Amino acid sequence: MATKALEMESLVGAGEDFEAEPFLAEEEVLTDSKFYNASTSAEPILPIALPPKGRFLRYARWTVFGVYRRIFLSIFIINIWQGHRILTMKRRSKYSPLLVDISTAASANMLLAILMRQDYIINLIFKICWFVPFWAPLRLRRSLAKIYEYGGLHSGAAICSVLWFTLLAAILTWEFVTIRIADPLIILWSFVVVGVLWTMLITAYPTFRASRHNTFENIHRFGGWAVLAIFWPELWLFTRALGHQAGPASPGAVLTKLPAFWLLMASCFHVALPWMRLRRLKIKPERLGVGVHAIRIHLSEKVPNCVVYRIADTPLKEWHSFACIPERDGNGGSLIVSNAGDWTRRAINNPKKWYYTRGIPTVGVLCMAQLFRKVIIVTTGSGIGPCLGTMMNIPATRCRVLWSAPEPRHTFGDEICDRVLEVDPEAVVINTHAVGRKDLVALAYKLYVEEGAEAIFCVSNKALSKHLVYEMESRGIPAFGPIWDS
Repeated sequence: MATKALEMESLVGAGEDFEAEPFLAEEEVLTDSKFYNASTSAEPILPIALPPKGRFLRYARWTVFGVYRRIFLSIFIINIWQGHRILTMKRRSKYSPLLVDISTAASANMLLAILMRQDYIINLIFKICWFVPFWAPLRLRRSLAKIYEYGGLHSGAAICSVLWFTLLAAILTWEFVTIRIADPLIILWSFVVVGVLWTMLITAYPTFRASRHNTFENIHRFGGWAVLAIFWPELWLFTRALGHQAGPASPGAVLTKLPAFWLLMASCFHVALPWMRLRRLKIKPERLGVGVHAIRIHLSEKVPNCVVYRIADTPLKEWHSFACIPERDGNGGSLIVSNAGDWTRRAINNPKKWYYTRGIPTVGVLCMAQLFRKVIIVTTGSGIGPCLGTMMNIPATRCRVLWSAPEPRHTFGDEICDRVLEVDPEAVVINTHAVGRKDLVALAYKLYVEEGAEAIFCVSNKALSKHLVYEMESRGIPAFGPIWDS
């Protein structure tokens, strides 16, 4: 039943976050049964029937065991293997080297989780994949394009780190109960660290994170900082306890010889690094269309191609990511902010003269389109912003655009719409105010077949993106879209 429900999911309510429509002339009369080419609005583009899905475990293959979860599971299996090795290794001392190895495993997983949220690391991973040429097998390019699901590394390593710390605290508690460790402070600090870590883990559960994202973000940020701060005195107490238990020459009795010390130092550095580049962005707002649907924020600093900016009103509150559209002369760029919540509504109604940003701009899923010769870009509403920021800067890749939005020229302005037509003079644009919402899955497949494209990219709200990617991948068609893992 779950598979059937997913396959038959209605797209009627799928455009709430980004929904918008084509920029056909207002006086044109459109019928619900036709799709129109935005450049000529003369030939109707009729959808064609989708081919049947593969039947062999398709739901498990493309949902339960997607790339993100397979990466997560791989990290978990590696940690189980290492855990078995550490716990069954023959040792002279029953506890001292064991505790050192457990603290190392916990710290190593924590560092990996932090690195997978580090701007420089993310950009490096993506840019390495960009070197793959067009003549490489499509299967290889299709697999590398899934690199944007690297979040499985972050979540897998983070959960394993929590489990390792919990095991360390349990063994230390047993040592204290059996009077092998006499210092109660190390037990206190251990329980505080484990308590904060489990709080972060529980609030990161997707259901909680989606319903209370601001709470999740605050707990994740301040809880993470607290753990790193508390871990320093705990590490010192840990080495002192090991020295009293097994002698000053025992493994872990010297702080600087403890692997966890250097791993913790690296973790603190990488957490602090983006905040070292905390700065204020001077902006110039441009209201798009009428009402409170969207606003365009112009930046004065030089903007790299195919990147995403994180901005905030204040550094310690909620942060929001927006793809940047570089200016033609290379000086500056712009972000499109659509009405998708309280923060964006405030930004549209009362834009500030500046916003905070930190770290460096990062690349995203759509930049992987440059691994393919020809792609279909499916987007709705203000999702055209991220698409333009990429399509304009990957000239070697032919992009066909399918954009569904309400009255695009009124909503987003002539400049945005004209840039869409520069990228794809035959762009298919659907004015949902005039003709209603259409079956974007069927239309995307028709364009894919007619153009001989190698892949489909979807930038829309969560429901439509997941639905379209599943419908395509379950039929063997390379498809990619955001996964909302952060």
